[in-house]
Amino acid sequence: MRYWHGFLLYLAAFFLQPFLQQLIPFFGNHVNLILCLTVVLTFLFDETLPGILCGFIFGALHDIVYGVYLGPGVAALMVTGVVVLVLREFVNIENFFNAVFTMLFSTWLFTSVYWGIYAVMGSPYTYGYVMKTIPLQLLFNSLVAAAVYLLLIKRVMKHRRDRYFR
Repeated sequence: MRYWHGFLLYLAAFFLQPFLQQLIPFFGNHVNLILCLTVVLTFLFDETLPGILCGFIFGALHDIVYGVYLGPGVAALMVTGVVVLVLREFVNIENFFNAVFTMLFSTWLFTSVYWGIYAVMGSPYTYGYVMKTIPLQLLFNSLVAAAVYLLLIKRVMKHRRDRYFR
C-alpha cells in the first residue's frame, strides 16, 4: 500500500466521522473510523507506517479538534496499534475471522486504555459505565472493519503460485 493511499483513507475517515454522528446518530456515535483503519491497516500490511503513524497523526488531530485533552486518543491508538502489530505475528492475516476477532479485541482495548487515561486525569465515570456502550461499538466497528478488510485483502493475499505454496 502506498503511503498516500493510507493518508487519504485517514483523511476521509477524519472528515466523515462527525458527519456520521450528525446524519446517523445511532450508528455514528458508536463507530470509530480512525480506530478501524488503524487496526485493519496494521493487521494487513507489513509496513506499519500507514497504520500506526497515520493513526498517531489523525488521533492527535482528532483530540485537538474534538477532544477535551490532547493525548488520550493518541495513546489509546498507539497501544492498540502496537498490540495488533504483535498479534498479527501469531495469526493468519488472510483469515476473515481472525480479522474480525482482532477488531473486537482492539475495540475493547482502545476503550479500556482511553478510559484508563481519563480515570488517571480524574474522570468520574466508572469502568462499568463506560463498558455499557461497548456492545454497539463492537458491532459497528466490526462491520466497518470487515468492509475495509474485504476491500483491501485482495491486495495483500498471497498468490497460489508464490514460492510459499510450493
